[in-house]
Amino acid sequence: MLTAPHSPVRSLGHGSAISRHRCPSSLHPRPFPGVLRVGPTGTRRPASSRPGRRTVLAGGLASSLLLAACGPSASQAETSNAVSFTFWGPAFYQDFTAQMVEAFTAQAPEAEVSLQPSEWDGYWDKLATQVAGGTPPDVINMDGKYIAEYGGRGVLADLESLPDLDLSGLDPADLDAGRVDGVLTGVSTGSNAWVVVGNPAVFEQAGVDLPDDTTWTWEDFHALARSISESGVATGTTGGASYADLTIYLRQKGEDLWGPDGMGCTPESLAEWYQLYLDLQESGATLGPDAAVEDSAVALEQQAFSTGRSAMSWTWTNQLQSVRDAVGSQDVVMLRPPSLAGAAAENGLFKKASMFWSVAARSENQALAAQLVNFLVNAPEAQAIQLLNRGVPSNPEAIEAMGDKLTETDRDVVDFLTAITPELAEAPAVQPMGTADSQNTFTRLLTEVRFGTMSPMEAAEATIAEVDGMVQG
Repeated sequence: MLTAPHSPVRSLGHGSAISRHRCPSSLHPRPFPGVLRVGPTGTRRPASSRPGRRTVLAGGLASSLLLAACGPSASQAETSNAVSFTFWGPAFYQDFTAQMVEAFTAQAPEAEVSLQPSEWDGYWDKLATQVAGGTPPDVINMDGKYIAEYGGRGVLADLESLPDLDLSGLDPADLDAGRVDGVLTGVSTGSNAWVVVGNPAVFEQAGVDLPDDTTWTWEDFHALARSISESGVATGTTGGASYADLTIYLRQKGEDLWGPDGMGCTPESLAEWYQLYLDLQESGATLGPDAAVEDSAVALEQQAFSTGRSAMSWTWTNQLQSVRDAVGSQDVVMLRPPSLAGAAAENGLFKKASMFWSVAARSENQALAAQLVNFLVNAPEAQAIQLLNRGVPSNPEAIEAMGDKLTETDRDVVDFLTAITPELAEAPAVQPMGTADSQNTFTRLLTEVRFGTMSPMEAAEATIAEVDGMVQG
């Protein structure tokens, strides 16, 4: 198995599973080649030996588009047994994904898979260009922000109509996360959850006990953070203010962040969420506005929680090892979010699909594409290579296949997600087309509230108007 240095990475706002101790210190240490073609070598090469006999490199986006322009998909111009496969991620993702594909082609020697990796920042522009040109890859790495964009336009196949894809081992909630208008357009690679993290050492120094996360309320959260700040040891809490904790808060009120035509919440509930962060700030339980903006802009290892200057923060479960590494302690704990009712089963927590595998509706080799996706999702060999880098699979057999390759932190994450599963209600609504940049709206208008230039209700009304205006029919 290929590994990477143990070093922290910046948390990704979109919740992707690029994470933890397997990441290099930078998410983008080197550019990806435009196309990496993997054939049935039957062996796994160490990273230092790539490219090898069966590996063909082409330079950048232009080469990918040139190949795409040659036929219905980039690889099919060369052979009917070829599929193109695009995904995003840093350099080590290229390495372990190539190993997974090599394991697939070892079992399917007639298959030739053309890998088209990219970094997150350029991935969506590249994919949009390919789709607009009528040359989408056969297998597409999809994200929750965009699945309605592509699924709603008919770009993605109905996965339940593909006989070569076995979905029987997946949790129904994971399957529902990939449905657009009732059609399964993406199969989850695994799940994460948005949680509070606490540093027991800072709690102890402040003379404050860790909370019971199955019963604490938002009032408890606020009082706890204020007590820590008043101790002079550290700030009580930092971070958060994500669409994820906004979704959690709204679900506690019986609402949802998204509806079919835009935001699914009332202005009053959204204003309460803005008010919550303003109250934390005004009581001293969290950082002031200038310091909060600065803290959100620096690398993970420089943030207040990582440097022991705050006791609590928020993160995705798959980022736990990165957080522990940044803090320098394996004792950092995950806590369920607070709730209005003081009950874990009513806290609105949800499992987010880290990312999805989709198949192009226009693929002329859907059978082979489905076989590849089936291998990525179900094959023990694939899971033993990928581990938890794309989230925690809902299939227990997939986790069992990872065996002793899982670290202590990996086990903590698996145990946490297993524990919360019985408490979860239905999955949140799918994000509508056109709203991929909505997090920037939430962040910007919350900043206005924090600096006192808008009231929570003014910000809420402006948020709904702006985000609803993004929606495309």
